Amino acid sequence: AWRLGRAGGHASVLAAGVAAPATLPSVTGISNSDREIVARQLGREPRALAGVAARCPFGQPAVISQRPYDADGTPFPTTLWLTCRAEVDAVSRLESAGGVAVLQGELERRPALRRSRAAADRRVQALRRSLLEAGPSLDGARSLELGLAGERPGAPIKCLHAHVAVALACPRYAFGELARARAGIGERRECCAWT
Repeated sequence: AWRLGRAGGHASVLAAGVAAPATLPSVTGISNSDREIVARQLGREPRALAGVAARCPFGQPAVISQRPYDADGTPFPTTLWLTCRAEVDAVSRLESAGGVAVLQGELERRPALRRSRAAADRRVQALRRSLLEAGPSLDGARSLELGLAGERPGAPIKCLHAHVAVALACPRYAFGELARARAGIGERRECCAWT
């Protein structure tokens, strides 16, 4: 079973006055081992890394959370980033087969999916604000208003990877769960973090 990060590993996530833990995706701190696995999954060192937001059934990072700015103060638009190679590859195949347009059509036709996306946008925005640390405030207001996938809330879908990441980190995100189901992620026998 997929596991969410546990609150408390990253103090700023539960900063006073930000949001109740029940509405905010949990983020755990990141160990050196996690950091190495994430770098291997991404094929590069992560930027703006805040912690782990969801783990795969094998206990390895599957979704990471990212701060609104990297160390140089450059805005970083995507708050929850899918790192699990098996998930990334499956979603990439779905996108290559026209999945973005198909799921955008579903979103437009189904009010419940739109409500689910709007709620997830609010949760991601709250997480994004909670991860802002003291430092550069370049483009702060605009950057903090970004929702899923660095998109403006309600904007047309650009990337399904971020929606799947949010579905893994935030339970009950119906649109992300639909995207994940359409990607055909099945039960796996081995962890992709070690390959």
